[in-house]
Amino acid sequence: MSDAGSSEFETALSELEEIVRRLDSDELRLDEALALFEQGVRHLRAANELLGRAKGTVEEVIGRASGELRTVELELGSGERVGADDD
Repeated sequence: MSDAGSSEFETALSELEEIVRRLDSDELRLDEALALFEQGVRHLRAANELLGRAKGTVEEVIGRASGELRTVELELGSGERVGADDD
């Protein structure tokens, strides 16, 4: 993911976290909660699209290096693993 893409992802994630924090509070009216939920869905879709682009970039780079495009298991900073072929 480019620096700009990384920054966009981090911004979307940060805003999602803030939205969740606000939705967890009991201080919102229903219309405010619905508006925040809609914002959250937009941020989630944007973050998901950025992750999809990053995954495609990683797969392309792996394909160029080995001469064969294949999906490999990647470990995220949290220790979570994503994107593995069944080997």
